[in-house]
Amino acid sequence: MEEMQKIINYQKNTLKWRLWTIFFIGVILIAVYLFFTRGSQGMEYRYVTETLKKSDLSLTVSASGYIQPLESVDVGTEVSGTIEKVYVDYNDEVKKGQLLASLDTTKYQSAYDKAKAALQISKAALESAQAQYYESDTTVERYKKLKISSNGTLPTQSDWDREWANYLLTKAQIANAQAQIEQATHALKAAQYDLERTKIYSPIDGTILVRNVDPGQTVAATFQTPVLFSIAKDLRKMELQISIDEADIGKIKAGQKASFSVDAYPDINFSATIRQVRINSEVLESVVTYKAIMEVDNKDLLLKPGMSVDADIVTKTLKDAFVVKRAALLFIPVKPQSRSFFGGERDEKIVVDPTPHVWILEGSMPKKVYVKVMGNNGPLSAIETNELQEGQKIIINQEKAK
Repeated sequence: MEEMQKIINYQKNTLKWRLWTIFFIGVILIAVYLFFTRGSQGMEYRYVTETLKKSDLSLTVSASGYIQPLESVDVGTEVSGTIEKVYVDYNDEVKKGQLLASLDTTKYQSAYDKAKAALQISKAALESAQAQYYESDTTVERYKKLKISSNGTLPTQSDWDREWANYLLTKAQIANAQAQIEQATHALKAAQYDLERTKIYSPIDGTILVRNVDPGQTVAATFQTPVLFSIAKDLRKMELQISIDEADIGKIKAGQKASFSVDAYPDINFSATIRQVRINSEVLESVVTYKAIMEVDNKDLLLKPGMSVDADIVTKTLKDAFVVKRAALLFIPVKPQSRSFFGGERDEKIVVDPTPHVWILEGSMPKKVYVKVMGNNGPLSAIETNELQEGQKIIINQEKAK
């Protein structure tokens, strides 16, 4: 009996331990389930939306370029020589006709004096030829009368031939002297021209931007005119030269407005108007661009020649259009990732739709609406659709719920 009782007690204890083991395993499984359920719930998302509204949107083309004077003149010298004096410096205001610099005049003064003396010699030669002509002409006239009064017997033929030849010679000498005078006159003008060019005068009213010479420097004008000064006519009127990419040049035309900024004044927006779009292209590192010229009012003299510029040209203004952030056109809904029983994560596939569309929030679910993109301006886009109304919620982002 005792052995039977021990067997019964052993079986009861074994059953009790099995029941407790099953109980603990069940508790562990429930805990694991709750852990991963909470993990999945913690990964839920919420949608960030904005209210759809209508407004005006200006479409722009961005370009870069440089500020230049509206009109500038390079002043050079047509004669070679040594700079004797320089009368102006950088940033000086000058008037038209003001003396800027002078060259040593020794060589050119000597050439002028020589040409002047040659002209005087030519004039003296003319007077001598005229005197000889007068004498010869008088003799020929006297011989004509003598021939008539002597019935052709006097003068002798040899005397007549000699005086007639002398007469023709003196006429030629006069013509030669006159030609020499004309030649000497032109030589004198050329020498005077060169002498006058040793003085460098300002051709316009303006500001000295560049001064390339100093006293004692030698300038040579043999093959090309050396530039001594650069003068800007009026720095209150500037021009902006910008390079337009060939993909955008079809949108650009004269009369369009633009705004731009410079690094020196990042908080100031300057305005400009396109005056000209040049048809000649420029190629730099295989990039084709076209030059557009803009007029800039610089009455405050803040802008300096050579400043680099980032400009936005207004090509078109869309009136009363749906305007959304470009993020709304790029948004793709992401479904929450779910955990597997063993702790892994399953990613939902994202299908990219290339047709322009936005997502609106209907209740708590996103809905895709196809749209037509009218244009972009930085972070904003204008869209067109018959399926949307003002006041609807447009999804622009999706973030994890806290």
